[in-house]
Amino acid sequence: MTISVTQLNNYIRGIFEIDGVLSDLSVCGEITNVKRSYNGWYFTLKDDDSAINCFCYSGASEPVQGVMAVVEGQLNYFAKSGSVSLFVRKLVASNNTGAAYQKFVELRDKLSKEGLFEETRKKYVPHSARLIGVVTSETGAVIHDIVNVSLRRQPFSDILLYPVKVQGADADRQIAEGIRYFDKSEVDVVIVGRGGGSNEDLSAFNSEIVVRAIAECSKPIVSAVGHGVDFTLSDFAADKRAVTPSEAAEFVTLDVEREKARIFSHLDKIYSSTAALLQNHRNSVENDCKLLGYSVGGKLDNMKSEIRYCLKGIELAANSKSEHIKSDLYNVVDRLHSVNPVNILKRGFGYVTEETLPVKSVRQLNLGDKIQIRFYDGSAEATVTNKKEAQ
Repeated sequence: MTISVTQLNNYIRGIFEIDGVLSDLSVCGEITNVKRSYNGWYFTLKDDDSAINCFCYSGASEPVQGVMAVVEGQLNYFAKSGSVSLFVRKLVASNNTGAAYQKFVELRDKLSKEGLFEETRKKYVPHSARLIGVVTSETGAVIHDIVNVSLRRQPFSDILLYPVKVQGADADRQIAEGIRYFDKSEVDVVIVGRGGGSNEDLSAFNSEIVVRAIAECSKPIVSAVGHGVDFTLSDFAADKRAVTPSEAAEFVTLDVEREKARIFSHLDKIYSSTAALLQNHRNSVENDCKLLGYSVGGKLDNMKSEIRYCLKGIELAANSKSEHIKSDLYNVVDRLHSVNPVNILKRGFGYVTEETLPVKSVRQLNLGDKIQIRFYDGSAEATVTNKKEAQ
């Protein structure tokens, strides 16, 4: 007979529902992988050889990581997923700590006392690494996420993979060897990581050999183990912890496009600031030129006024001097006019000459001399027929 998967799962669920033992169980084990949900807790109950997934509502006691406990509840079979889970109605914690958790705490305290987790010994992790070494599985999603994120953000990145097992036997030794390999290489940074999982799945990253390899590595190391709620000793020893492998890739690479946009935005601001500054200087120079023009124009107007005033003064002085000269000339002319022989002759006098020589005295004449007499309107000749000297 051939049946569907749904028919098979429904059949198995029916067996679970009619089995009285499975509906009222009391199970003892160590609590691990505790995760809070909106209405309760998910956790794993384990012993040395096996584990089972559990769920309890908020009304039950809160499960504590690493603690031994006795839980009471019902085993459920989920037909849709074909998975088994223990639904816990009551949880009673023991005072004894689980062996695995106790081992984890002892190793943590030991390495902490040696200073392997000290912040002061941690190295600077570059934010724009060109050559990136990755220690992880070659088949998981981790390496693909790191490659995709790195090349999207920073296309010039080179990524080297050292493939290792990330869980199971010999995984911790391979991881430590990968870290030591990159320690002797030219990589700028090393990412050590894997995807999420239970505490057992992540146990290789709680291994002493891996933690010491991380602490002793001269290259900066980013631990990207599990998801945000998962913590391992590798996280404490690494120089930087990333919540996910994708975040690790983001941390060690530069978002080139964002940086380009930031740089262009900065350049635009510089350009705008410079343009505004130049415009302010241009306006200032123009204003200074206008003020200078007003000042020079005012000075020129003042100088013009002074020159006009001086020219007016010179003109007045020249006119005054000219009037004085005219007056003096008139006086001279008047005096000359008054002594002008013609004017004297008009008053009835005559001007006597003998052979062009003036006759000033009667003694100069002899009887019979011919003389010339000049009047204001002409001349005449005469002969001396008589002369008489004044007594």
